[in-house]
Amino acid sequence: MAFTRWVRRVSEEQLLTAAQKVVAQRYGVPPPPRPAGADIFWQKVYAPIYHRLPWTLRTRVMMRMPGSHRQTWTRRTPPAGPAV
Repeated sequence: MAFTRWVRRVSEEQLLTAAQKVVAQRYGVPPPPRPAGADIFWQKVYAPIYHRLPWTLRTRVMMRMPGSHRQTWTRRTPPAGPAV
């Protein structure tokens, strides 16, 4: 697996876990169990910094990293001739 894909996969998982904790606190319920392999760095450093970054900076970083978020729709060629 390429490094950028690994970073994207792990960051998505850790941001989801952080969001679940916030929602659980908001509604006064216990947070879901910590997933196996959850790293303290991702929860204590990465997630809080990510949420404090301005959206424009986040977008620029995402667009520079290779991955599915950079895929664009391909233009269809106009039909050549009658449909029937």
